[in-house]
Amino acid sequence: MKRQLQADVVVVGGGASGTAAAAAASAAGADVLLLERNPYLGGQATASQVPAFCGFCTHGDSWKQAVRGFGQEVLDQMAARGYFQDFTLSPSGNRIVPQDPEVTKIILEDLLDAHQVHYLFHAEVIDAEVKNGVIGRVICRDDEGTFTVSGRMFVDASGEANLAYVAKAPVEFHHEQKGSMMFRIGGISEGADLSPDAMQKAIQAAEQDGVQGITVHRGVMIPVQGTRDGLVNMIALDFPGLDAETMTAAEKLGRRQAALYTEIFRKYVPGMEHSYLVLTGPKVGLRESRRIVGLETLTREDVKSSRKRPDGIARGGWGAELHVGKGETQWGFERGDKYFDIPLNCLIPQGMQNLFCAGRTISSDLTASASIRVMGTGFATGQAAGAAAALACQGIRDVDAVRAELQKQHALI
Repeated sequence: MKRQLQADVVVVGGGASGTAAAAAASAAGADVLLLERNPYLGGQATASQVPAFCGFCTHGDSWKQAVRGFGQEVLDQMAARGYFQDFTLSPSGNRIVPQDPEVTKIILEDLLDAHQVHYLFHAEVIDAEVKNGVIGRVICRDDEGTFTVSGRMFVDASGEANLAYVAKAPVEFHHEQKGSMMFRIGGISEGADLSPDAMQKAIQAAEQDGVQGITVHRGVMIPVQGTRDGLVNMIALDFPGLDAETMTAAEKLGRRQAALYTEIFRKYVPGMEHSYLVLTGPKVGLRESRRIVGLETLTREDVKSSRKRPDGIARGGWGAELHVGKGETQWGFERGDKYFDIPLNCLIPQGMQNLFCAGRTISSDLTASASIRVMGTGFATGQAAGAAAALACQGIRDVDAVRAELQKQHALI
């Protein structure tokens, strides 16, 4: 018997943008089904162990919160569990939200349950049936075989624009920025210096002693709350494609780099003499890959000028964080306590009638993408995509109506 499912709004991807989209669409009155190919929610926060949510706040001494709505619901749930009190000032001078991947998995499940969202794990979208820019249904695969999901509106929150790609929507592949593999180190002594300067000094000492194979000399280590562990972000990986061969090579190199850096820190960082590698990944993290060609493209100038606009449906508060060249962080166009608006048309691929996109897949140039790709902003664009999709099911495609629905859901626009 063929398995056939249907919903008003079908969301592909269960990371920050996908969970926000699903919750927003349900809150706006739609019947929602979310499809996630991993066995848990959270996207790169959980699958790639990214140590913190970035993008909730603007930069500078007079910073402001730029994202609320569903993102605030996540923060409130973290606070209720003792994992969030206030935004943390990172070594880069930005305010972030350290997160525990295991806690995040459960929080997102609880929130989607509360929003009455139906979601499926182990459900990978492999194809779509499209006619005249209208997606009729998607074909999914699990270990029992294939099944179909029909919908009136679809949201691509896959991170790699996988739905847009199989639906033949216009997409571009980008790999100017390096990807990474997070790794977690345990057994760190209390009071150990985990600053970027300390790590860089250790790596330089290792090179002077003849250690080879080092690719990045500076990174960030964020303590894991309630443990003697730290999550490290410093490995730089190339992703010229998304094929299995490319991804396999990146995963192998990432694990070997993690083992090398762990050995260096154990030998050269005081207080880490008894440290050890807890885990890698478990999946490499991409900062960019496919982006849609939208009705409008967010640009470097929009970010640089903190452009405000009447059709904005989300705020971008993160500085342009570029990982090009050797992969070490380059910051550009800091706006202090300012933010820029993201227009709804950046979420809509050209030629598509019932597809909205969210997260780092939205239409943007390199600099803008380096600013909007963070998870705080992903919550915001996801909530906008979900609200817009639900209203479109009702025949409402007016941006003012979308903005009104987002304000009703306590989003900042």
